Amino acid sequence: MRRGERPLLQLPVPLLLAFVLAFACQLLIHHREQQQLATEYRPLANPLAVDSYRGMAMGSEQLLGYLLAIRLQLHDNQIGRHFSYSLIDYRVLVDWLDRITEISQGTEYPMLLASRIYSSTEDRERLRRMLGFIERRFEDDPHKHWRRLAEACLLAKHRLGDLELALSYAERLALQPASVRMPQWARDFRFLLLAELNELEAAIAIIQAMMQTDVINDPDEKKFLQEKLSTFQQKLFESQQKQAD
Repeated sequence: MRRGERPLLQLPVPLLLAFVLAFACQLLIHHREQQQLATEYRPLANPLAVDSYRGMAMGSEQLLGYLLAIRLQLHDNQIGRHFSYSLIDYRVLVDWLDRITEISQGTEYPMLLASRIYSSTEDRERLRRMLGFIERRFEDDPHKHWRRLAEACLLAKHRLGDLELALSYAERLALQPASVRMPQWARDFRFLLLAELNELEAAIAIIQAMMQTDVINDPDEKKFLQEKLSTFQQKLFESQQKQAD
């Protein structure tokens, strides 16, 4: 407390009451403004059928898909105001992402919106819907979408705290054929998450199998795997010793 200042509770009672009343009024005004914004918000309409959009595109499906994606991204900006994502119906939102994907096949834009924009929601159910969309659309083009599934893996782990779900995504990445080119760290998620789930024997077996093949030829990656192998083996040994005691 600075010199000359008095603690808040030492202020005169009428002044304290005036302060509390002013604060309560501010909260009430803010709440009413939020309610007014909600009533002014125009909900996201359901998308049309794929054939309808293809007819509109007249052979320019990629361009139309891009324009629809931009329009979707701007939906939260209405009447000169930015509306919270919490007002968006994520069921309809996922329908739009699916429709844009179907119209302009090969585009990564809907997946990018799902993993980078709409996954920023604080609502766990909405986030799960976005992750479900990413998981479902990953197989459309694993070579192009592996980054989005890797991001979904991290979101499931850190934002949802769901290691089982994160592991299911990590396994999808790890089991992709060698023809799907991605950095080794994306495939490493699987044994790292297994270790976090205390499935040390499975994690050790995976690392040993990887080191016995010609897949790993980078010296830094081999060193990383060897360090993790030693760490997991030590943890497994200590766990077994505790159980024996």
